[in-house]
Amino acid sequence: MTQAWMSAAERIQGRATVAPPGRGAPRAVWSVTGSDPATRSAGQEARRLVAERRETHLVWNPLTGEIVQLLPATRRGRIDLGGTHLYEQHVDHGLEGRVCLVVAVVARPDTPFTDGPMRGLEPVLAWLDSWGVARRWNGALPGRPEEPGNPDESSARAWSRGGHFGQDHVPGSGATGPGHVEPARLLAPSPAVERDTAAEQAGSAFEPATAPNGRRPSAIA
Repeated sequence: MTQAWMSAAERIQGRATVAPPGRGAPRAVWSVTGSDPATRSAGQEARRLVAERRETHLVWNPLTGEIVQLLPATRRGRIDLGGTHLYEQHVDHGLEGRVCLVVAVVARPDTPFTDGPMRGLEPVLAWLDSWGVARRWNGALPGRPEEPGNPDESSARAWSRGGHFGQDHVPGSGATGPGHVEPARLLAPSPAVERDTAAEQAGSAFEPATAPNGRRPSAIA
């Protein structure tokens, strides 16, 4: 049964982007806040995102298990996920899919949150499952390059298939996170995570990005 509001989450009301109903496969996008989960709560980060007009659907602290919801699943967040110009058209990819649910994890991109405890993960995944988001990681592995060729076209192909994505691999994204997280651990237990061939063939090891202005790197651009 689908629920626009996740029953296990605290609510902090955010504002949504006004947009027509989306079409295509459901998607979930994983981002990080660029903050330390030991010192910042999900509630603090949620209020910051509201103040900055960059609402996501959920904010989750994997260290404490705290979950805060800012928007119902039926609305679009104001965070800029990415856009591309393909075939002489501008596409805002945050508006695509029957749903496009964004989870901001209280974590830093240079410290993969899948390496530590992930308290509260199961209710998050169950909620995403209920909206038809396949437990499949599409595109390149987090923190690794896209498949060879036109990066916009290759990432758009992966994006069109739906499933789970890191924010840095949304087509046209300028984000640096979520960092080198491990999809197999994030999306387990059952059903087992699937990966595209492109993900298996993705190349080099992750090197943390440093923002040119010297600020802490964050997937929330």
